[in-house]
Amino acid sequence: MSSLSILPDWSVPRPLRLAVTASIALHGLALVARFGVPALQQDAPPLPLNVVLRSALPEPAPVPAARQLPVETPPARVAEPVSKPLPQRPAVMTRPVSTERSAPALARSEPPAPEQAASAPVAPAPVVSASAPARPAPVAEAAPVVALAVHPALDETPDPALLERYGRSLSSLFARQQQYPRLAALRGWEGEVQVRVTIARRGNIVATQIVRSSGFEVLDQNAIQLVASSGPLPRPPEALQNKELQIIVPVLFKLEKPT
Repeated sequence: MSSLSILPDWSVPRPLRLAVTASIALHGLALVARFGVPALQQDAPPLPLNVVLRSALPEPAPVPAARQLPVETPPARVAEPVSKPLPQRPAVMTRPVSTERSAPALARSEPPAPEQAASAPVAPAPVVSASAPARPAPVAEAAPVVALAVHPALDETPDPALLERYGRSLSSLFARQQQYPRLAALRGWEGEVQVRVTIARRGNIVATQIVRSSGFEVLDQNAIQLVASSGPLPRPPEALQNKELQIIVPVLFKLEKPT
């Protein structure tokens, strides 16, 4: 029975329902009008942020750097006139002239050669003394060769014949006193030692020095001892007694092969 009592409520007249809905709508509009305006005012403050973002836009200003590219291109055109072959023509004209002038200059330089050749014969003095090695030592060893390489200290040059005779006397003296080192003989060492001997006016030995080594210290020391122990040397000729001589003595060490 209670359910039946509710049914009559749905039979509300239409004008009343419209009035109710209208009042609800009015109340809603009033609420919106009151609370909706401050909501719009709260959204307005973010607008100034757009102004800050716009201030960062001026950064792409470095675009004018592209203007430098056209400035580099014009210098390349300046190099073209430098490669002109025109200045080479005068050089061709001067070359044949320089060759012709150099030819007589060479011809003129040739005549002085005989003057040098004329002064060269002064050196053959030691060649004359090459005949000394023909004398073998009595100890079955080759005799040393005496070469007169340095002239006297005075300005006057001695007679080559006198130097040759004095060199032969020294050669025979060294040949008689030479003894082959035992160690060098056992090992088959051979060679030639050139010793510079400084001889005083009366034949005394002042100094000795090795000019060229044989390659073996045993032979070098034996040559120095041979020359030093041979003094006093024979007195030079009278024409050489007032002069100090320097003589290079080649001491030859050579073993005789059995026949």
